[in-house]
Amino acid sequence: MTLASSSHDANRSSRAKSVPRLRSKGARSAAQPVSSRPARRSAGKPGAVSAGADLQISFPGGGRIEFHSEALFSDPRNALARQFFERAFLAPEVVEVEIDADRRNATIFFRGDAASSPALIKTISRFLSRGRPASDATGPLLFPASYSESEDSVVRLRRHGQRLSTWAIKHELEGRVRLQNPALLRKRELCQAIERELMNAFGVDRFSTNELTGTVLVYYDPKHIQKRQLIEILDEVLVKSKHIGATPIDLDLPLCTASAALAVTSQFLVPALTPLSAALFFYSVIPSFKNAYQVLFKEKRLGVDVLDAIVVLVCLGTGQVVAGTVLALTLSIARKLVQKTEDDSKKMLLNVFGKQPRFVWLSLDGIEVETPLEKLKVNDVIIVHTGETMPVDGEVVDGMAMIDQHALTGESAPAEKIKGDKVFASTIVLAGKIRVAVKSAGEETTSAKLARILNDTAGYKLRSQSWGEAMADKAVAPTLALGAIGLATVGVNSAVAIVNCDLGTGIRVAAPIGMLTSLTLCAQQGILVKDGRALESMCKVDTFLFDKTGTLTRERPEVGRVLTYGAHSEEQILQWAAAAENKFSHPIAKAIIDKFKTLGLPLPETDDSKYHVGYGITVGVDGHTVRVGSARFMKHEGIRLPEALQREMESVHGEGDSLIMVGVDDSLGGAIELRAAERPEAAEVIAGLRARGAKHLAIISGDHDLPTRKLAERLGMDRYFAEVLPQDKAKYVERLQQEGRTVCFIGDGVNDSIALKKANVSISLRGASSIATDTAQVVFMEDSLTKLLQLHDVSRDLQRNINRSWGLILVPNLICIGGALFGGFGVMHSMVFNQVGGLLALGNGLLPLRKVAQDRAEKERLAASLANHLTV
Repeated sequence: MTLASSSHDANRSSRAKSVPRLRSKGARSAAQPVSSRPARRSAGKPGAVSAGADLQISFPGGGRIEFHSEALFSDPRNALARQFFERAFLAPEVVEVEIDADRRNATIFFRGDAASSPALIKTISRFLSRGRPASDATGPLLFPASYSESEDSVVRLRRHGQRLSTWAIKHELEGRVRLQNPALLRKRELCQAIERELMNAFGVDRFSTNELTGTVLVYYDPKHIQKRQLIEILDEVLVKSKHIGATPIDLDLPLCTASAALAVTSQFLVPALTPLSAALFFYSVIPSFKNAYQVLFKEKRLGVDVLDAIVVLVCLGTGQVVAGTVLALTLSIARKLVQKTEDDSKKMLLNVFGKQPRFVWLSLDGIEVETPLEKLKVNDVIIVHTGETMPVDGEVVDGMAMIDQHALTGESAPAEKIKGDKVFASTIVLAGKIRVAVKSAGEETTSAKLARILNDTAGYKLRSQSWGEAMADKAVAPTLALGAIGLATVGVNSAVAIVNCDLGTGIRVAAPIGMLTSLTLCAQQGILVKDGRALESMCKVDTFLFDKTGTLTRERPEVGRVLTYGAHSEEQILQWAAAAENKFSHPIAKAIIDKFKTLGLPLPETDDSKYHVGYGITVGVDGHTVRVGSARFMKHEGIRLPEALQREMESVHGEGDSLIMVGVDDSLGGAIELRAAERPEAAEVIAGLRARGAKHLAIISGDHDLPTRKLAERLGMDRYFAEVLPQDKAKYVERLQQEGRTVCFIGDGVNDSIALKKANVSISLRGASSIATDTAQVVFMEDSLTKLLQLHDVSRDLQRNINRSWGLILVPNLICIGGALFGGFGVMHSMVFNQVGGLLALGNGLLPLRKVAQDRAEKERLAASLANHLTV
């Protein structure tokens, strides 16, 4: 097919220049040139030029060229149309190209004034005809993935540098851009998908979407993310969400607003509008009647929706349309306010662990290449610089850095990371530069898993909310009885005022908001609450059952005494043992090496020719053959143990500790005592729980009786259970519950999984590294028991918050009931009192956000201070 173009001026010559010969494998009319004759004007279309028998070109002005072809533009995604897009955008002045398959039209939009239009049209014509010049070194245009995935009959692509996109920039300032895409229109789920994606995009400060205008407003930091990268992210969302359908327009609030305005107009200005006002009011409250029908006839119970329906019917029957519309409007506003507050709270909750960058620096043959995060593979090596956010979970392979991990662990102090250390996504490099081998990226990182868990947590229904609804439902019958008394003694108006004093609306607003804000506060403090109901139950716990190993004591032991035999010193025995264990990373090796480092001595070289691992370790050190291992290993190697050591072994084992033997040449050189390392904060936490009202504290352990009993005595425990197998720990939880106790079990999250599931509240200290396998309801991201006190305080404050909300709801409504019975209060009074109580409860539910803001500001201040100090 041969396209032709001519001058845009309809009064000039009708001769046309040949423009692209674009070949298609489709129908005959598209596969062969329709005509090679000169272009001629189309009859009745001024300014239009026809190329052959099929193609027509017109120049309507305003920086546009229009094409019409039945064959060429029948499919905006076929090879011929794609070639048209590619060639049109070769002209740098072309900013937008649209192909409309329904109209068989294509439109090219270009920049330029009237004076430059002829020259621009010639340039565009040349590119359409000949394609890219051989001398053009510009890279290829990047088509959005959503272009080929779209099923729309109209495709409009805009230029953003070398990237083409269906997103149009409507307005932009430095660090602020408003983008529009018709794909967003009336698609609430798509808008939510975009918000979830931007929520985790590093460099995006805040954003908003509008399904009615199809726009996204983004505030961003150009130092961390570029406009083209934002557009690429948005294009990816369109591809992932291609099957999302249109959302029905929510007319609830506009309808209720119009109804209230019409009711006021009809009552005070135009009485003739009263029938229309009543009809619109009735239509606006149909959802209330549907809810009442569901509760009364399907669920067969009395609910607060029944009260609302009664009030509406009485307002209609008595002609109090204005009061009824005010009720409908306030209920609609409350629903919108709850929805917005819940959305904002969920965003804060999901955002608490920080954001991940979408583009990383990949190390390829010593060169840093900017690469999209989703294209990384396991074992790829990336480079992370000072001030950047860690994009993946990985292991440091080179370099050193100070990393702020408080988003994941709650630790305020930065962690030093060197070769071999693990790093987590969403942590921030305060100083240094490291090369990191990727272990997991994208949806598999710890940060992403935490976000998914928090999203599930945010979806849990607070039990207090259902309690509130149940109590409000129980109050329906007494309310109706009071209404009947009011009807008999005072009149219809007061009776309706009493009936309108329902309690369910307020608590359904306040309780979930209080829960979400408290969950956000926990996450801010490094406490991951996987089940929201655990947070509510925590303040009711009266019994705390601690697993001993890994909870009250650390998994890694610590070195106690160093026993020597023969002519060797304690320093020599420890030095040789450290040299032998230096290549290992198990807890015993780390304990010995940590103790050796306190001596300040150099680590001796080892003779690898003698290196052997079996029941123990054999290695050559300083000309000696050193063996490190158990008593059994020493006997296996033919080394005799002195009788004095046998007595020491019995004593140490009685305490629950152990001895590691060190053989030097062919005799025992010494032994190293390994003790269970008690957590330094354990005593403080136990005292804190006592101060907070804990009635019963106990230890459960698989260890021997004597060491478990001594630890229980040191910490002031009420009870202990020793020599208990992991699978039997759940029985002891049940035993405590049968005694009438509410039990919180604190364990390691994996080996104690059965006991964790039996407990009323279950807590794990294993932290971020095992988040995927932990069965506990609550996980402390920092390996510290002090989080237990913080969790208890947040739970207690949540309960106080809910109780306060109940008071704020009850008091105004009780005043209103009293006023209706004795003070002549009517429907409008009840509207005011009821809504005042609900708004006060909502504000009360938001109070924990102040603490969240304070904690966040303090951590940001500390992080900034540390970063400045390290930079200096």
